[in-house]
Amino acid sequence: MNFERYLCSQLVEFRNGANEATVNLEEIWESGAVLESEEPVEEGAWAEIRCGAAYFAGHVVDVERHDFGWRLTIEFSPMTPWK
Repeated sequence: MNFERYLCSQLVEFRNGANEATVNLEEIWESGAVLESEEPVEEGAWAEIRCGAAYFAGHVVDVERHDFGWRLTIEFSPMTPWK
């Protein structure tokens, strides 16, 4: 499937189990998002994203290490799509 993606740079609250952090939302599309994090997260882990009244939940489907931290790809639950 081809999804229209939107680039952004927005700080959001990220929760993974009992761990909470502020991360940067880099990209978003209807069924997922890419986040930049200073801490690694296990692939397959449950994740929640909050920003103001917006809430998304899903699973981490990809984790990439780079010079400044970690790039996390989240696939949203069908119950919390963007748009």
